Amino acid sequence: MSAHRTRAVATLAVGLLALTACSTGGSSAGGTDTPSGEPTATAEPVPGGTFRIGTNGQEPTCLDPHGNASTLGPILTVPFSDSLVWQEEDGTLSPWLAESWDVSADGLVYTFHLRDDVTFTDGAVFDAEALKINFEHMLDPATKSPLSASYIAPYASSRVVDPLTLEVTLSSPYSAFLNVLAQGFLGVISPKQITEAPETICEAPIGSGPFILTAWNKGRSVEYTKNPDYAWGPGGTHDGPAYLDGLEVVFVTEDATRYNALVSGELDAIEFVPPQNYDAVAANPDLTTFTEFRPGHPLSLWFNTSRAPFDDVRVRQALIAAVDREAIVKSISFGQWDAAEGYLTPSTPDYIEDVEGDLGYDPERADELLDEAGWTDRDPEGFRTKDGRRLTAYLPTTNAVPLRIQIAEQTQAAAKEVGIDIQIQYPAPQELEQRSAAGDYDISSGLWSTNTADVLWIRYSSANITTPERRGLNGSYLRDDELDTLLQDARETTDADERHDLYRQAQERLVELAPGIPFYSDPRPVAHHTDVHGLTYAHGYLSPYFYDVWVEQ
Repeated sequence: MSAHRTRAVATLAVGLLALTACSTGGSSAGGTDTPSGEPTATAEPVPGGTFRIGTNGQEPTCLDPHGNASTLGPILTVPFSDSLVWQEEDGTLSPWLAESWDVSADGLVYTFHLRDDVTFTDGAVFDAEALKINFEHMLDPATKSPLSASYIAPYASSRVVDPLTLEVTLSSPYSAFLNVLAQGFLGVISPKQITEAPETICEAPIGSGPFILTAWNKGRSVEYTKNPDYAWGPGGTHDGPAYLDGLEVVFVTEDATRYNALVSGELDAIEFVPPQNYDAVAANPDLTTFTEFRPGHPLSLWFNTSRAPFDDVRVRQALIAAVDREAIVKSISFGQWDAAEGYLTPSTPDYIEDVEGDLGYDPERADELLDEAGWTDRDPEGFRTKDGRRLTAYLPTTNAVPLRIQIAEQTQAAAKEVGIDIQIQYPAPQELEQRSAAGDYDISSGLWSTNTADVLWIRYSSANITTPERRGLNGSYLRDDELDTLLQDARETTDADERHDLYRQAQERLVELAPGIPFYSDPRPVAHHTDVHGLTYAHGYLSPYFYDVWVEQ
């Protein structure tokens, strides 16, 4: 790390607190906007130092890759946990821990041929048995997997052919299987830890990655040290151990604090650059930035369709019509982003640009729909009532993401104009997680980033509704036979044109069903000092990747 930014951990924490009152200005000199993964032609990597990156405050409750579904999951788990396959920037899949694979003609059997030189940092060997144990861990109810179990739901069994060959059998064809295996949520961890000490995985998981997780300072940061034996990075990266001696991912909830910590040199980099600071970063000659929009599902407010009032599609459609999504998105992004046009982001394969249907702002239509639904009376405060009950919806959400707070509050104000009372709640993270798992909400807030259009099955298939045996990810509890058929056929077909048409129909059906309010495609902008090199994205799940990072000394 550069001398002018070398800080002790304690100093970093104090500095972050002090910066909460700072302004958010930046230099007026010209900056750059380039990918960090392209160092100058004369730059030679310099080993050493500790790299500190600030992210937002969405700290997960578990660091087991298979046991969390947090937006911050991969940025925290990919440093210590490798994946079977690597997704390139253009979406193609390349070998990683799996040197190659074969797929049967019927799409039901995947045979993985594994590297022979990979070890976990507790000394366990990565082989076919280790991979089998990882798949079983993902599906084990004791893992309480909120994501990976759903991602590999078609997994039926696996057979160790020989020490370096695993044959995986699916219950039905699954076109996204290899794609999801590239995500950090399905990274591999030590089979020894899984079998001998599973109770330790959430707090101190052990992987085979370029870094070793050494400390989880809850509420503040996660720390890592270099794995000195690492020699199996994905294609296109350097050979041997990471350049950095150490890595620290710091949780910084406040946008201004995060930005000012970067400008002052307390942090080497930040992600989720606040939109109000985009221009200042671009104008600062000491900083550079890069960004991509995450594929998957837009940032949305989802309706719980299993209970009143959103079990009535007219109420769902009415609230969508009552909200000026374009105005809200322009407001919170300082004019940087556009409102979503449907239930997939444009960077997702099989996205349809001009989806038929109506998600537009039309408060008069909202009033008509609510009248049709029987909410015709008003109480003294102007909220609609029916049979003596106010039209009320509860929205528990995180207070760690300012943009989501703004969306919730502006939606609340728009809803009030047509007589809907939205009650925003900010429970503690653990309570919020428990309520989310139990479906204890009328509206939920979030996005879903994944690398295929199968996100629509994940979020909206009735087969993915939570059961006593398995937590599902259909948080809107939507049940629709027509949509189920479209999404199941799309994930099973091996014909690309057929799959594209099925997803077109599914996107149009979702507009009719109105399971939520899609607001915007979520960017993941990263800014860093110009003496930082090699910082790029892992594209399996869009998040910063640190293996090639080095900092000028």
